[in-house]
Parts: sequence; C-alpha cells; structure tokens
Amino acid sequence: MMNNRDQEADWAAHIFRQIESELLKLLRNAPAYGSCGIDITLHQGEVVRLAVRAEVIRKLAPKTGGG
Repeated sequence: MMNNRDQEADWAAHIFRQIESELLKLLRNAPAYGSCGIDITLHQGEVVRLAVRAEVIRKLAPKTGGG
C-alpha cells in the first residue's frame, strides 16, 4: 500500500510522462532572452489541453555616457 507521499510522486510522474516530449521541445527552443511556459489543463487525471508559449525579448546593447 502506498502512503500519500508515494501517491503524490506517482501522480506527478504520471502527468510528467504526458507532457515530457512537449516540455523538452519547448526547452530545446527556449529563447536566449525572453520567456517560455506551458499551461496544462487536466480532466480526470489526464492532460486534455497543453498550451505552449514563448516570447523573445530583444537584447539591448549597453549604453555608454550620460543621458
């Protein structure tokens, strides 16, 4: 019999297995400057929607001098 801690670990692993390939794809293509993320929608313990987003922010050159 599993205790609650084991159930939580199994639950996390179950969800992770469902999104692992998309998460790795997102991280492989993560912008050098910007952000990325995943929204996961679950229904009865299964991933039913996965929204992936990435934003690129322009790197600014350092300014020199005043003003």
